[in-house]
Amino acid sequence: MQMSHQIDSRRNRQRHQMSATPAQRTLAPFVSIATVTTTTIFCCIWLLLVNAPAPIQMRRLQRCELASQLYILDVPKSELALWLCIAQYESRYNTHVVGNRNADGSSDYGLFQISGRYWCQPDNGTKYYAFNECNVKCSALLLDDITEAVGCARIIQRRQGWTAWSVYTFYCNRTLRNVDDCFE
Repeated sequence: MQMSHQIDSRRNRQRHQMSATPAQRTLAPFVSIATVTTTTIFCCIWLLLVNAPAPIQMRRLQRCELASQLYILDVPKSELALWLCIAQYESRYNTHVVGNRNADGSSDYGLFQISGRYWCQPDNGTKYYAFNECNVKCSALLLDDITEAVGCARIIQRRQGWTAWSVYTFYCNRTLRNVDDCFE
């Protein structure tokens, strides 16, 4: 039965091809390929959309919004301009930034790009971290609630000074933009 159906199907195609114009016969293979290609593309797009991971909600803080949050977290007003400068050049005020891999295989996390090798524990079970000096998971440094990130940055600043951030020497060790406009 199935063999008979295949033969009938071939005969119908042959009849159709014979009644087609020369231009239609020439284009037939391309139309068939285009149909298959279009179908394949739509299927792939559908699979990507259905199986795509949920988008990460990246939050980019505004300068004065960050200044206010830092001030609420007891960062002295006299230091706010420096903290803002570091956050600007390290992450562009983005809370969810994970930097490119460092030479040692670690990554840097959050507003202040804090190293997963020394200061936080990566969540993926990576063994390259050595100390976790801030006693925090690196994912906690990526939250919109910046309490953990600020707390860890304070520990780093107390132990190593501002030069712990390479951007300090190049961008933040000079006259900084005043933050008084954020508190008017």
